[in-house]
Amino acid sequence: MPARTAIPVPILAALWYAAALGCWGLAAGLIRYAAVDMPALQIGFLRALFGALLMLPWLVPQRIAPVPRRHMGLYMARGLLEVVAIACWFSALALMQAADVVALGFTLPLFATLLAALFLGERLRLRRGIAILVGLIGAVLVMKPGGQNMAWIAALPIATSICAAASRIISRHLAQRGEPMVTLVASLGFITAPLLFPLSLWGWEPLTLAGVAIGFVIATLSLIGHVFMVRALRLEEASALAPYEFSQLLVAVAFGIAVLGEWPDRWTWIGSTVILGAAVYIVRREAALARQRAQGAG
Repeated sequence: MPARTAIPVPILAALWYAAALGCWGLAAGLIRYAAVDMPALQIGFLRALFGALLMLPWLVPQRIAPVPRRHMGLYMARGLLEVVAIACWFSALALMQAADVVALGFTLPLFATLLAALFLGERLRLRRGIAILVGLIGAVLVMKPGGQNMAWIAALPIATSICAAASRIISRHLAQRGEPMVTLVASLGFITAPLLFPLSLWGWEPLTLAGVAIGFVIATLSLIGHVFMVRALRLEEASALAPYEFSQLLVAVAFGIAVLGEWPDRWTWIGSTVILGAAVYIVRREAALARQRAQGAG
């Protein structure tokens, strides 16, 4: 019999999920902090390098190749998309408040749904189409038209969401082909680190012990976040956990206030709420339709 736990499963899943997002929110704040003294692409390279090294304890004992020869084209395409996503995300965090960047990152499910309709032939129904439009309106609110953020800077996290959404679709396709989860995770660091290195040389600053330590902590937080996310998704469906996405923003805001003295304005809160509301609706709607299809097939 499975061991009983004093914490109900839905609450335990929510705690794991919030912890994962908290790790990523803290990582975003640290990237913003490190970008004061180090170029964004250099931080991105260190994060990818340490991320790859941290996966070795899982890969070596099982003799798993971090980048398998099978489906090499798909792995490389996903790696290139992730390089663009990392470059845009880290650059955005160097130029914008972490709260704004994280809020705009909530658009990822919107673009994932749109790209799935365009490239995978998934049907985009009217209500989900309206939700995507509403979410994009929320993104415009976060961008603060006419405010202090230049349009191209505010577009960087949007570009990150588009590339990450395309990468997620490729990951889904690889997973459906039976690729192990450890390979899907490890391959990102082993592909992106070599690609980011030459880019990071532009404006490279001499490494300090503090800079290396921050890069290692950022990579560790990202990896721990993935582990916590997997634990949460083993206990509960993603649609049920989607409302807790706001925890990432709260952690980023808390870090920004406590360490950087950056206070988000009302448009960040309003826009992020609109984006997240649309994203939650889409995730839950897709889950409901998937259950309907499964019941129909049964």
